[in-house]
Amino acid sequence: MSKIMRCAIYIRVSSAEQVMHGKSLEAQLRFLTDYAVGKGWKVIGHFADEGKTARKELKRRKAIKELLEHVKCDAVDVILFWKMDRWFRNVADFYKVQDILDAHNCTWVAAAEPSMNLDTREGRLNVNIMLSINQNETDTTSERIKFVNEASVKQGKAIFGNSSLPFGYKVALVDDAKRIVKDESVAHIVNDAFEYYFAHQTKTGTVKYINTKYGNTFTINSMLKMCTHTFYYGSYRENDSYCPAYITKDQWNLMQTINERNIKEHKAQKSCEPFLFPGIFICPLCGRRLSSNKRIRKSGTCARYYRCPNHYSNRMCDYGKVINETTAETYLLENLDRTLDEQRQIYIDMLAEKKKAEKKAPDKTKYQKELDRLNNMYQKGRITEEKYDSEYDRLKSLIDSCQMTENTETRVTKAFCRAEQILVENWQETYCTLPRIARQAFWRNLIEGIDVKEDCGMIKDIHFML
Repeated sequence: MSKIMRCAIYIRVSSAEQVMHGKSLEAQLRFLTDYAVGKGWKVIGHFADEGKTARKELKRRKAIKELLEHVKCDAVDVILFWKMDRWFRNVADFYKVQDILDAHNCTWVAAAEPSMNLDTREGRLNVNIMLSINQNETDTTSERIKFVNEASVKQGKAIFGNSSLPFGYKVALVDDAKRIVKDESVAHIVNDAFEYYFAHQTKTGTVKYINTKYGNTFTINSMLKMCTHTFYYGSYRENDSYCPAYITKDQWNLMQTINERNIKEHKAQKSCEPFLFPGIFICPLCGRRLSSNKRIRKSGTCARYYRCPNHYSNRMCDYGKVINETTAETYLLENLDRTLDEQRQIYIDMLAEKKKAEKKAPDKTKYQKELDRLNNMYQKGRITEEKYDSEYDRLKSLIDSCQMTENTETRVTKAFCRAEQILVENWQETYCTLPRIARQAFWRNLIEGIDVKEDCGMIKDIHFML
């Protein structure tokens, strides 16, 4: 008896689609709700991005972010949407989100495109083809829009809305055309900010000064744009008279020099020495594989380490600790044999417990009937989700204990056969003579994944390759 799936409905329609084709969020929601009910799923809520395209940056699609928070809380079993182009139109963001879904055992279904899935080879091929086609179509459209915009820029016409303009500018009608002009209501603040920055050469100091003098009207993001946006010396896309200037081009160039000096540079090592544990360490919060990184110490040596890409790239994960490669290698060399022995004993004890449970021969049919009644009560809303989850887990555990398979002992043997073949006597001595590329191959053939501790960034558990 399978567990009732908790379904989150995701709907999206762009402003252009609503105007041109009459598509609406309401129509998608009705269709998907009926689909979920027909599957016997429990709809826990719907998440809507209205007026957004699927090529928008992930951080700008608020409904997606909210939905992922529910996924991270393990409150969603399946995400239902209409078609793949409602979900994503670019490959990179799709797989960023997919990593999170995989970490929390959450799947998705494209209701109108059953051939789209990640469960079969054909399904994965269809998904990648569709994402590539959608991304290509969007890129082609973007090129056409870019061509039109370039002509407008040459003529000094505005191609922005007020919300996307940097601090100190606005759109106004000038000579029967929309153009970028100074926002006189805050122009004096901009002038004061530039004067203070050139005198003190500090962004945060300038923000504090402006907010102290004028009230909390100025943000660090506004300051960052003032330090980098070409609008402030009147230029945009090779049109040096596109809009009114606050500073000269020489002042703007000076500001870039100040910016570069204030940034701490991290020089990358140019050698091609491989990392030892690529794709092996697992983030304890989001479940994504940690990425490989390196930096050069003052001594000239290279420090290799691993960190969560979901934290350092897009802040979609709170795990900010790093795993030092040398520390991890030393730990594994000293503790791998002990860990293997401990895990082998755990499997042996588990096997003994299962055999005991098999001898008791509990009534599996009784538990399955109880589970049927539980599902029926949950569907009718007679019990809470918390009660359902706890009772389902209890009954499922009892049912699983009844399903002792004949090949359990063989599976236990296979789990350690590979490791025992590699970790022969005095294997550490042989390992130390290997070049880095061979050491990398050693770990990747031995270990499937390594869990790390959430609080201290040390190794928690090792998963040997089956």
